[in-house]
Amino acid sequence: MRFRVSSLDSGNLVLGGLIVGSMLVRIGVLALGGFRLQDPDNYLPLARSIAEGEGLAIHGRPTAYRPPLYPLVLAPLTVLGGEGAVLGGVAALHVALGAGTVWLVSVAAKGWGLGDRRALAAALVVAFDPLLLGQSRAVMTEPLAAFLLAAALALFAQPGLKGLLGGGLFCGLAGLCRPSSLAGSVLAVVGYAAFGPGPTGRRFAHSLALTLTIAAVLTPWAIRNCLVFGEPIWTTTHGGYTLALGNNETYYREVLDGRPGTVWSGAAQFAWFDEVNRATAGLTEPEADRFLAASVRELALAEPRRFIRACVERVRHFWSLAPAPAVYPPAIRLATACWNLPLLCAFVLGLVSGKVWRWPRVAAVAAIFGLSLVHTFYWTDLRMRSPVVPALALVAASAGMPRFLPRPPVSTGGSISGTLQPRS
Repeated sequence: MRFRVSSLDSGNLVLGGLIVGSMLVRIGVLALGGFRLQDPDNYLPLARSIAEGEGLAIHGRPTAYRPPLYPLVLAPLTVLGGEGAVLGGVAALHVALGAGTVWLVSVAAKGWGLGDRRALAAALVVAFDPLLLGQSRAVMTEPLAAFLLAAALALFAQPGLKGLLGGGLFCGLAGLCRPSSLAGSVLAVVGYAAFGPGPTGRRFAHSLALTLTIAAVLTPWAIRNCLVFGEPIWTTTHGGYTLALGNNETYYREVLDGRPGTVWSGAAQFAWFDEVNRATAGLTEPEADRFLAASVRELALAEPRRFIRACVERVRHFWSLAPAPAVYPPAIRLATACWNLPLLCAFVLGLVSGKVWRWPRVAAVAAIFGLSLVHTFYWTDLRMRSPVVPALALVAASAGMPRFLPRPPVSTGGSISGTLQPRS
């Protein structure tokens, strides 16, 4: 699939400046930490296992606890040498992914017909968004997930079946990078069936083709897991743990019923970790996954009001303006809030203006609300929103006058451009 590139003009020069700026600011953020990226989810050991020919494994034992794509991308970087060289390679990868995301968002915006100024506005958001900048400092999936979503939206914006299926390819890859994105992919399929071009029969046929494309990308991973675990795991064995992390008696007592602004950490959290490890000892990964998911279902049935309160709190955290006060200093929280407030206001205006409720724009809405729906039930915080920042930027760039507000009058008295034609 080829993206159309217009001739060099001032808009392209500004876009080039934004891409360079996105790279420089990410390098600056990484430099503040001495390019010592943290690896809290242990993706580098998985990448080294792949590079050494052992596949996705922990201590030689095959695992499906983490999705496979990010470790696969990191695997070539693990042969660069010592830890410093490897982390430098990851840093360079994240800088490149950030620059690519900026460009892809501008491509998607132009494919939407937003025009140069709005396309540049969307690109600017992605270039300097504090969530994406912050996530570039860790060995985690958010930079790659945002890039894959931007690629999917850019391809969806191209006309014809090739663009649709190309977008489906990247939706599948996003699912292999961050399985929570699959909810948005499902909604995108529904969105195409409802709002796509052409007659009903063709829309449904193309929706089926889109579904099969996404499934085809996921199938090798499911087959691998079937061979390893005896069952076709399409996502990961991490879902039950993530569900239980935000839905357990200790969390409800410490955070949900605790002081406002409490962040779950410390002795109580470590005690819960130990409890989970003891309860799942001797179980296979899929069995442990199901055990933890079942514990959440039992808790939700036993205490439905607290479960609903926890869901409301998760939605509030997902859409918050600033990170938790217990984790970040006031200056960072204030700067993040000052950035997010106008962005989210423009996002709401983009939704109510009605322009995004048709294909391909509705795919961005699907990605946003799909991820928000997942994190209504699963563990969340503000950083979980970072993979859909490209979609947020595009919807915000679409903002216009809401339909329920009066439109400004259109002048019919003349033109300042000198294009009026004399009457015959």
